[in-house]
This record gives sequence, C-alpha cells and structure tokens, in this order.
Amino acid sequence: MQREWKAELIEAGGRAEDDLIADYGDRKAEARAAHQDTVWSALTHIGLIRVSGADATTFLHSQFSNDIKGLGEASQLDAYCTAQGRMIALLRVAHCGDDYFLMIPKAIQAAVQKRLALYILRAKVQLTSVPEWAILGLSGPAAAECLKKVGLPAPAQPAAATQNEVTVMGIPGRAPRYLLMGPEAVIRGLPERLPQALRVGGRAWAWLDIQAGLPTIGTETSEAFVPQMANLDLLEGINFRKGCYPGQEIVARTHYLGRLKQRMYLASLPADTSLPPPGATLAAPNLPGQPAGTVVDAQIGPEGEIDLLAVIQISSHDAGSVLWQDTELRFRDLPYPLAASC
Repeated sequence: MQREWKAELIEAGGRAEDDLIADYGDRKAEARAAHQDTVWSALTHIGLIRVSGADATTFLHSQFSNDIKGLGEASQLDAYCTAQGRMIALLRVAHCGDDYFLMIPKAIQAAVQKRLALYILRAKVQLTSVPEWAILGLSGPAAAECLKKVGLPAPAQPAAATQNEVTVMGIPGRAPRYLLMGPEAVIRGLPERLPQALRVGGRAWAWLDIQAGLPTIGTETSEAFVPQMANLDLLEGINFRKGCYPGQEIVARTHYLGRLKQRMYLASLPADTSLPPPGATLAAPNLPGQPAGTVVDAQIGPEGEIDLLAVIQISSHDAGSVLWQDTELRFRDLPYPLAASC
C-alpha cells in the first residue's frame, strides 16, 4: 500500500504534509540538487484512477479537454471543467494497454472520481482507485541513463512505454524528466538501484514543475481558471477540433474570439519574502482595489528565493508591476512562447 512506502520515507527523514513527503530537512538544498543533479522523488501525494471498459475511450473523450481518442501509447494533460469552462482538475492521462490511468492530486481525487461516475450512465466504464500503485519522478542530466541501468525505457515527451510492470512517461522539463508508474512493490525498489540519483521531496519536484511552466490545480484553485488562463493551450492540453465536453463552448469562444484577459506567468520573489500559498491574491498599481492575479503554486528555489507560477491580468503584467503583499514580482521567461498567444 502507498501508506507503507510513505511510512518508510518518513522513517528516512521525510517530512510529511498530509499525503505529501515535502522534504528531507533542507528545502533549498533539495531545490539546488533538482536544478543541477539527477534526482528522484516519491510522489505520494498523487493518486491514480484506473478507467477501464469497452467505452472508456469515448467516455473520457466526452469529459476532458484533450483528444483521448488520438492519445495512443503516450500521456497528456487534460482539463476537467465545469459547464462554465472553469477547471475542476488538471490531470495527466496515460494510456497503458486497454486501460487509462488518471494522475491527480489526492486532495481532490475522491471528489473528481465521484463527479465522473455521475456521467457514466449506461456506458461500459469502470472507475477504480489504485492505492496499491505508486508514482516516482526522475529528473536530471543522467535520468535516461538511470532508466537504462534498471532496464526501463526512456521515452521522449509525450511518449510513454511500459516494461517490467512499470510505465515510464516523458514529461516537460528544462532537463530530461520522467514519471514512473506501477505497482508500489516494484516502484519503491527502484531508487536503491540508482545510486547516482539523489532523493528530494515533493516540494523540490513541484519546483521543477514551476520551472517547466506546468500548473497544478488543487483544492485552493479548483474552479478558479479557464484552461487557457493556465496556459493549457500552450502545453498541448486542449484540442480545439474535438467534440463537446463540459465547458467546451466557453473554452472555444475564449480561443476563437480572443477574449483572454489573464495568462499564467513565471516569476520570482526575494528570499526573505513569505511564501505565498496557492490561491493567494496578487495586487497591481494599475488595478487599485481589485485583484490582479492568483498564485497557482510557489516553492523555494536553489538560492532561497521563491519561484512561482501565477495567473495574472495581462494588463498588469504589461504595466510592469505586480505585488505579493508589498513585494514586487520579478517576471522570468517561461520555457515556451507566451507573448504571441496573449
């Protein structure tokens, strides 16, 4: 069971925050290792939902923002939206054999699974939680070599490949980066065979997501954003040519009529700044008395600075001054083009 691996990690010095193994005592050092070395992280806070049955493909295709029918042996980001086009959840979907696996923060997993189940009706679809499986993140310059040493493939993003009961997914990152999914008994035995990979907590892995411009949607930000606000169109998380799904009309109208007023940006704050939580409100001089943006996630970086992703009014970003409390954000370049899409 996942909780057994979590207990093992805690005994090894891991500091738990609910389901997350946050760090092993030095968050700045772990972010530094994630930045320059090859690292692994036990992603105990990410749950799995298996979707099986003869109608699984058409069912998921009708619920999510991306093209499930054309997924193939790969993984992709998918938004699950309300009828108003707001993201309830952001999932990574992997197609393995006859089944699909939905990777989602455990904090919202039960609610999302329950909501999906309401729409199955007479379709031949089964939704099953998979607590006996685990997910491990691997990142860094030697990540592909590490996978080769343990007899696993290293597929290029967005491909996925399964071998020895483990599915390996290439995901975006400034260095080679992978997610490994499979039975916990198999996954938990991999790190000891990778002496060249350093262990880091889930917050260092979240810092890598921030550097890659990958948003995370949790309880604090569920239903806060239309997918394009969080750059899902730039991350290949939306297919504008597929059929209907909840919120599709709003998402399509935003795309084709160009009414997007907010985008997700990468920014930093000085090391002595308090860490803004997900959902925190940002301010800007050009919008006095109004919220200028919302923090998606923020983590401590290699030098103690705070790096964050935030959905911000484009007008406030372009005006050049956005504030968390009384401290001004320093904007940085995302690893994918943004200006042409605003």
